[in-house]
Amino acid sequence: MKKNTLLLIFSLGFFLANCQEEPVKNLFPGLSDEDSSLLLTGLVLNQGYTDNRDGTITDNAANLIWRKCTQGQVYRGANNDCEGIQRPSTVNPFFTQGADTNNWGALQLAYCSNATNACNQLTVPQILQGESAILVSGISEAFQSCNALNAIGANPATAWRVPNPLELQRLTLGGRNALIGVHFPNTIEDYYWSSWSNPEDLLGQTGSTVIFERKRFGETELRTKTDRYYVRCVRNR
Repeated sequence: MKKNTLLLIFSLGFFLANCQEEPVKNLFPGLSDEDSSLLLTGLVLNQGYTDNRDGTITDNAANLIWRKCTQGQVYRGANNDCEGIQRPSTVNPFFTQGADTNNWGALQLAYCSNATNACNQLTVPQILQGESAILVSGISEAFQSCNALNAIGANPATAWRVPNPLELQRLTLGGRNALIGVHFPNTIEDYYWSSWSNPEDLLGQTGSTVIFERKRFGETELRTKTDRYYVRCVRNR
């Protein structure tokens, strides 16, 4: 009897062991599970983006067209990258004023020339505008940088502009390598201005940025409008 009981227990254990669900195999041999997950996420997300090979990237789901390069950088068609302005050297020591010499000419621009509501609408959301002379005068370097890409008489509905924070955050979905590493070369690991002022700031001193630095990738933060950060322009398709 005891022998039969042991045999039954052994048989049941063998059956259960063979009925366990097999673990999902890593789809990318040679990579860690974490790296494989990131790569898979990137492949999925990239399906919704089209590289137009002209310095722009289309977000098909959101009907947006992005500039591939950070403002100040120059697109190289032959290489499909943003390294048209080389780092300074004894041969090429001159750069556009305000350009970041360590980041292929990327420009650091202010949301507004003074820390007030002079450069944005007062309706919610408080969207960036070029300049104002109401109460306090102010000029937006960020606005003017994107607006300069538009031809005279361009349709405002499809004109180049500074993106809002929700649009900017779309570029951070899935982690840095998912979209930035594939479609937006030489993105600066720093703050990028959005077009929204802080409606809770009655004095209008702060505006919203999105962080592209690795440790805080995709987070939003309010920064003083006279501080200079980076800009990536977008337009509606």
